[in-house]
Amino acid sequence: MNLEKKNIIIVGAGIIGISSALYLIRRGCKITLIDKDFKGKPASYGNASWLSGPSITPVVMPGMFSKIPKMLFSKDGPLFFRFPGILKTIPFLLKYLSYAKVDKVEYISKHLASLLLDSIGEHKKLAEGTKAIKWIEESPFLFVYKNKDDFIKDSFTWEIRKKHGFNIIEIEKNELNNLLPGLSNEYQFAVKINDQGYISNSQNYLDDLINGFKELGGEIIEDEVVDIISKENKVEIKTKNNNLNADNVLVSSGIYSESFSKKFGIQVPMQSERGYHLELFETNIRIKYPIMNGYLKLAITPRPTGIRFAGLVEFGSINSKPNNKAYELLLRNAKSMFPGITFDHKQEWSGHRPSTVDSLPIIGPSKIDNKVFFAYGHHHIGLTAGPKTGEMIGKNILRDNDQYDLTPYSSDRR
Repeated sequence: MNLEKKNIIIVGAGIIGISSALYLIRRGCKITLIDKDFKGKPASYGNASWLSGPSITPVVMPGMFSKIPKMLFSKDGPLFFRFPGILKTIPFLLKYLSYAKVDKVEYISKHLASLLLDSIGEHKKLAEGTKAIKWIEESPFLFVYKNKDDFIKDSFTWEIRKKHGFNIIEIEKNELNNLLPGLSNEYQFAVKINDQGYISNSQNYLDDLINGFKELGGEIIEDEVVDIISKENKVEIKTKNNNLNADNVLVSSGIYSESFSKKFGIQVPMQSERGYHLELFETNIRIKYPIMNGYLKLAITPRPTGIRFAGLVEFGSINSKPNNKAYELLLRNAKSMFPGITFDHKQEWSGHRPSTVDSLPIIGPSKIDNKVFFAYGHHHIGLTAGPKTGEMIGKNILRDNDQYDLTPYSSDRR
């Protein structure tokens, strides 16, 4: 088929959707991007905004099971369960924890690395020719610990990162104080990884990518997709207000992809993992680099006029209201980490990370209809992995000779 006439509809305009749209329209395809709310604040907006190669290690690691009681019942624990929704989540969580084994973690990390390494370069390529390029900031990452013994407890995580080419620089207390003025004296040790980065304004970044897509001739439709129907030589997409036809459809709607994925035979269990952020504006303390707090499991990001604190994991119903205790915890953690911090005002956000049971996203065609494709389930790495995912799925849709092996992300794995 002549690529100039290949008509592809993408459902979902977060970072995965827009990355795929830009890749495909630059290849000469006719692309329509559908989302029910282009002005909303998806997970791509609300996460820590990191472009984080070191995130190749999954959340579930060996020894995780024994840590859950402390994470759950400590007043500063980063884990929340919400009732009654958690009762339906128990089978998922038990299988999720079954991946906390050395061989499984090494397998997961290998295939996350394919998505995350050189994320700065991938994002620059994605944003080339658009105004979004100005929001990409290159920066080292700092991982802070209360002492070196706490760092050593994370040795398996760091060995995996070293194996994938990450060089770490150890930082003792005196140098740490110079790098992070205002940091609590509780933190005595850190490691630095160079050549990483972050997005300085994630909402503007997404908006500018979408504007760049429109400038290339891409069409956007603000509507809700209610059904996807296989036809012999095409796919029909029903929205609340229209019926559309396409040669191919790509579903990249995060947690909301599941309403379509089950219809097309995808069996990979997935749950909503709600994350939170607290952004403090006009702070008296400023940071230059993204920071991961190894004790609190908190991601801290510099913002134009303040600091964003992001993290926490909440399992429960997707329809439950945001948990005020989570925001209180983020503020408490911010003040414990930077005891003298003051701010003018704050912003609270929560959103749903689409979390698969094996910590790998779903990328590839449906086994029921190879005209329908899926790209979702990226947990907390969606922003970092967006451009590479877009290229991977784009090559697969176009059946390129040099397309990627998507077996690890296959839609029919269990």
